[in-house]
Amino acid sequence: MTRVIILVVALFFTWSESMNAQELSYGFRVGLNVSSLNGDTEPGESYSTNTGFHVGGGVRVAFTDLFGIRGEVVFTQKGSKRTFEGDNMPYFFRGANDKILTTGSKSVSLNIANAYIEIPIMAYGKIGKKLEVYGGGYTSFLVGSTASGELIYKNGRVEGNNNTIDALNLTLDYNYGRQDAGELINGVENISLDVGAETVEIPNTLSAYYDLDEKEGKAYKVFDAGLSGGAAFFLNGGLYFSATATYGLIDVTNSDLDFSYSEIDGLNFATRDDKDKNLSFQFSLGFSF
Repeated sequence: MTRVIILVVALFFTWSESMNAQELSYGFRVGLNVSSLNGDTEPGESYSTNTGFHVGGGVRVAFTDLFGIRGEVVFTQKGSKRTFEGDNMPYFFRGANDKILTTGSKSVSLNIANAYIEIPIMAYGKIGKKLEVYGGGYTSFLVGSTASGELIYKNGRVEGNNNTIDALNLTLDYNYGRQDAGELINGVENISLDVGAETVEIPNTLSAYYDLDEKEGKAYKVFDAGLSGGAAFFLNGGLYFSATATYGLIDVTNSDLDFSYSEIDGLNFATRDDKDKNLSFQFSLGFSF
């Protein structure tokens, strides 16, 4: 995938250099992202915005004084805050022979951060000397995917057992691209709990796929594409502020690893085939020359 990204970037700049130098201008921008995943949710679950940053540069080809094409290569962080809260929710513990199903009150807070190399290609038009509007599309390639947060589980009980399981407050430290099924994070302490007739140990910090015996692929897909558009206000001939919206048209989650917080399938959480798409707003300070 790294070779594909390098090839796309090289072709982009080769194309730009092939244009008449008098028609070209160059620029760069940096700024803040406000992003979220836009998709279906289950009862008790919600997505909200997360912040990140972007930095990149590109070229523009002016066909006239008022109209042209602009293209960029941008490193950008997208993601979302994902929360869930519900009572009588399932949770699995690893016993000596098999998983142990319990029910209790579950609260999850997760900050998802996905990093992309994004390549927008857009047409632009000038309105007067200071305002520019633009629109088009983008393709992007995932280069990093992490999340952090916590899971709180209280009043857990094994079916047919009236004893309450000690409350849990677990740290979530996810690296979706690198961690494996059942992986333990080095240096964490285990928590011992009496679950039914067994005493089980769980780490106080969970990895992305800790509950899985095996996994297929990664939680988030490498490729994304969608629509982009926005406006820029020029303070002078080169310095500008801009606001750009990008809306993904592709489901970026791997359905085989998109698990429900409330539904189970045997001794595993059920997977979902919902559509989660990127929605991001970029607020930039840039310079064109």
